[in-house]
Order: sequence, then C-alpha cells, then structure tokens
Amino acid sequence: MFEKVKELRNKYSSTNDEAVRAEVNREMKALQNSDPEAYEEALLECLKDSTREAKELRVRQQMESVLPAISISYIAKEYFHKSKEWFYQRLNGNVVNGKPAEFTNDELNTLSFALKDISKKISAVSIH
Repeated sequence: MFEKVKELRNKYSSTNDEAVRAEVNREMKALQNSDPEAYEEALLECLKDSTREAKELRVRQQMESVLPAISISYIAKEYFHKSKEWFYQRLNGNVVNGKPAEFTNDELNTLSFALKDISKKISAVSIH
C-alpha cells in the first residue's frame, strides 16, 4: 500500500494537469475505501518520508555554497570520527542497510558546531 500511495503522491506533485490530478484523487479514494487502516499507515509513512527528504534537502542546500571550499574528509574525521563516505551517505540520503541514511539531531548539532569552529579557525588566520 505504501508504495502505491507514494507513487500516486509523486504523480500528483509532478503534474499540473488537472485531469491527472483528478484521476490520482480517485485512485487514492479507492485505496482508502479498500483498506482504511493500511491507507492511514501508508499516508503516515509518506509523511515521514517527505519530512526526511525535506530535512536532507535543507542540509544539502545550506551547505551547497561552502562544500567546494571545505574538506568533508576533515569534518567527517575530526568531528564525527567517521569516513567521508559516511558523511556523504547522510548528506545525500543514500540507502544503507535497506533504509535512507540521515543525520540524527545530535549529528546535525555536531555539524553546526564543526562549521562554526572551522569558521573561527579561518577568521583567526592573518597573513602579513
């Protein structure tokens, strides 16, 4: 049910054609009528999925302008004690062990600290 609801959600959001959207609405209503509990669970999973995707996109967008100027390897090693691959898996939401990798709230706090710490270190450098 989740995969079908997700497919319909994506179809709805990727079009401006009102006929397609009306058809998606009909299909969603049919799914809801066929198994209300499973439909509700699928909607909740879609909501969680959308929230996760939005969170990943925000982190990626916020870092986009500085990524070329900083060393992800350094941040991953010095602040997380992990590999750059581990960091990029979370930044890009790659599927690891069957589920999308994401930063935890603690890891996001660590990332924020790392960026501020690096900024302070750069600001302290003065070449004469």
